[in-house]
Amino acid sequence: MLFGKKKKEEKAEQEARRAILERIRNRKARYVASRGPSGERILCREAVINIVNESEIAIYSENREVVRIAIDKARLGELMSLGGVIIGGEDVNGNEINVVAYYTSDINRKM
Repeated sequence: MLFGKKKKEEKAEQEARRAILERIRNRKARYVASRGPSGERILCREAVINIVNESEIAIYSENREVVRIAIDKARLGELMSLGGVIIGGEDVNGNEINVVAYYTSDINRKM
């Protein structure tokens, strides 16, 4: 019984992760901030969150790449207000990064 419960929890976690990835795909962000021990630092304004080749999360602003994190190394979580997403993990350069992307208000977008 214990083994079945763990598999169900892992499956539920994977489904939740997949749902978050679908919600952030091609999502516009009002601004993206880096979170650290000293607080938040704004990295860019008016950005777009993309899923690249189903293997990486990339955030672009003004025709430049701001952040790129491998999906399998990313920690994802939405803000309680559903007004943004927290993306943490190791970027492509091997640095530990934790960013918050605050969504624009897309009235037509389904949550």
